[in-house]
Amino acid sequence: MTLVSDLAAASAHVHDSAKLPSGDYDRQLRELVEYLKRLLSTKALDALANDESILDHFNPARDSIPYLFILRLQIQTAQETTVETVPTKIQPKGVLWTRSVDFLRNFDRIQVRYVGREWRELLEIVGHASQAVSQSDFVSMQKLIPVHCQYWTTTFAIFQLCLCIPLQSFLCFVQRTSPAGMVYMALKDWRKALHFLGVVVSTPVASSVSLVMVEAYKKWVLVGLLEHGRLYPPPTITTPHVMKIYQSMARPYVILAHAFERGDIRRLRAEVDSAKDIWENDNNTGLVSQVVNSFYRQAIIKLGKTFAALTVADLAKQVFPLPVHEEIAESVIVSLVLSGALDATLLQTQDQAVSSMLRFSTTSSFTRLSHEMHIQSQLQKERFIMEALVGNLRESNQTLGLSDECVDSVHKGQAWSGSEVNPILGEEVGLEMDEDLMGDMP
Repeated sequence: MTLVSDLAAASAHVHDSAKLPSGDYDRQLRELVEYLKRLLSTKALDALANDESILDHFNPARDSIPYLFILRLQIQTAQETTVETVPTKIQPKGVLWTRSVDFLRNFDRIQVRYVGREWRELLEIVGHASQAVSQSDFVSMQKLIPVHCQYWTTTFAIFQLCLCIPLQSFLCFVQRTSPAGMVYMALKDWRKALHFLGVVVSTPVASSVSLVMVEAYKKWVLVGLLEHGRLYPPPTITTPHVMKIYQSMARPYVILAHAFERGDIRRLRAEVDSAKDIWENDNNTGLVSQVVNSFYRQAIIKLGKTFAALTVADLAKQVFPLPVHEEIAESVIVSLVLSGALDATLLQTQDQAVSSMLRFSTTSSFTRLSHEMHIQSQLQKERFIMEALVGNLRESNQTLGLSDECVDSVHKGQAWSGSEVNPILGEEVGLEMDEDLMGDMP
């Protein structure tokens, strides 16, 4: 308990230093982190690795740094002492899971800046456990989402956790300020991602643009290529001087888009390789790789308009700039066929020395099949509409049949049908016309 008392005292001293000038507070936090790292390297903290009650002596909001170090050590110990992929203690409702959620709800943002690596490791552990059981804690996400702008390296981990939340629960909390563009990019819903990126790109400004707007435009260019296959223009309300700033600061992205539009795969690969550091610094490497894959898919689809059949080896030579293994080309083809983007058949032979054959379906058969599927879909919609209409008519008839107007109308109809004189002639039918009026008529 002496070690626990020392840690609590050191943390309390740092907490009291928060009222000091920022330089002194920064020094106190750095010294506390170095102290804990020394204890960790000398195995002095191992005595606290198996006792979860130790964390009761620390407040995650006030003692965020020592709490995180001890919690991370206990999680590591649980992982090393079990053969389970996700130890029971770390799974939802487990002891360490509860501790982790409590920390993520209440941690001090300033203190966490000094232990970024440990904080990210905890996020990844919680994320893996959430994905393993398809469960996440939204209250924690509400705490983390506003913080992600301060910790860009953890953005991907945070959105992975958001995607673990059940859809019906997550939609209840979507707001206009939510990072919807990033979420829809993670879901590969490019159309909706473009919409929300366009909101940021077209934000009115007095003179210059913010870095966030520039980052949004860079992603706008890449997502536009994925959705429309071209450099998609921003919203019309974007002013010309803002567009000049965007094109100047996102020049590598614009050049990449032009190479994509020209259909020059070698130029595209050259631009991707030459600006590799830029993609990495902007955290857009994943989007750029998807743009390249999209180019390959479009190139394969275009070949179907020229050739009736083609070996995979010949296709790889025409599509890919560098020699690739046939298995890679086949995997791309299979993904296109399964997704419905390519109407073709891949014929494989038993002889592995012979390249597989890709046979494209004729345009007429593909068009006819698409037309038939469209008609079938329309007929299905019409059937649903007719069923709804019949149901509404039946309900209306029942409602009208019980109304006073309907009863009076039926009663009058029965009275007319009981008369022997034609009611149109106006005799003995109760019309009682005035004789004077009849006499005045010529």
